[in-house]
Amino acid sequence: MADYLAARGFIVAAFDHLGVGNSSSVDDIFLVTPRLASAVNDYAHRAVVGGLVSGTLVPGLPPLPDLVPIGVGHSMGGMLLGVQQARHATFTSVAVLGHGVGLPTVLTEEELSGAHDGNMGEEVVVTLARTRFAAPAAPAASRPPPGSFLPADLAEPVRTAFAAQQTELLFSCGLTAMLPGSTDREKAAITAPVFLGFGEDDLTQDFMGCVALYKATNDISLFVLRGAAHCHNQSALRTMLWDRLARWARGYPSPF
Repeated sequence: MADYLAARGFIVAAFDHLGVGNSSSVDDIFLVTPRLASAVNDYAHRAVVGGLVSGTLVPGLPPLPDLVPIGVGHSMGGMLLGVQQARHATFTSVAVLGHGVGLPTVLTEEELSGAHDGNMGEEVVVTLARTRFAAPAAPAASRPPPGSFLPADLAEPVRTAFAAQQTELLFSCGLTAMLPGSTDREKAAITAPVFLGFGEDDLTQDFMGCVALYKATNDISLFVLRGAAHCHNQSALRTMLWDRLARWARGYPSPF
């Protein structure tokens, strides 16, 4: 996706969240909560954008005063993007892919308690995440059904490449993304234009219910990629989503 959009004139900056990938490690990864992760992401983004606008980030790349910052996040990353935009107004517009209304069917009663009203504190989520993820593996009954992430007919080389990309989970953020209503207040506070993208067989099917959560924006687009599961970039029709996202992104002027 990054290469595809870059080839069409976009500048793509991909960030590893704090504690995973090539970003700085942390002593206790459970303490990386949505508010902390989104604050760090906002700081990193503003540093990168500032360098691009001033022409100091990449040797040989001239200043880009008309740069338009657009945020894109998938699944848990989409949830974190929403929290970041609501709390920091980082972007001109945001594209949230594959993040819906939670996964209540895979949660315990304790995890569901208090989740719907959005009042569960992050310290409680951290405690629940330690309980859920401290074991070597979650119980089979608490996992999404087969086919939710990748379609059954996915080519084996693609499936193998996908598995090789996996890294450690931000456990508290991941659980937050699964809790219904946990970030509804943040979604409702976003005033920037919003693009919502889902697969036809995504983890949620309530696409219009997801649209309704973004109460403050007056510009929202919905795109459902036919034949895709949750991992849209592994779909045979993935370029349809990328092209639609590119057309949407070109419609917003620079804030600088």
